[in-house]
Amino acid sequence: MKAVKFLAVVAVGVFMVSAPSAVYATNDPGTLKEEIAADKQAIKAQRDTMKSNAESAKAEEQEVRGEIKEARQAGDIEKANALKEGLKTTHQENVAERKQDKKTLHKARQEMRHDVKAAKKSCQ
Repeated sequence: MKAVKFLAVVAVGVFMVSAPSAVYATNDPGTLKEEIAADKQAIKAQRDTMKSNAESAKAEEQEVRGEIKEARQAGDIEKANALKEGLKTTHQENVAERKQDKKTLHKARQEMRHDVKAAKKSCQ
């Protein structure tokens, strides 16, 4: 799961570095529209990836909560406490990753808006 997120962040980074130069290098309105459409598609793909990552993190946390409940019912308090601490750590990591994903998505959206403004300027 972390490898997928890392690859997504790297892909967005490459996208953010290469996309502005491609938009500024052309003055053809058709090409600019294609670039902007590609930007929108990339943002949608990133948002979908974030959503699936969030769902898998939620499922993982729910599974651990079930294990905690089972351990308590079985009377294994030590195991329940250990699982609870692990859940707390996992949850904090998931929240941090989600915040980072949101920041990355926000930057990509800002870059797209900047590209749209540049495209409008070059077409005038």
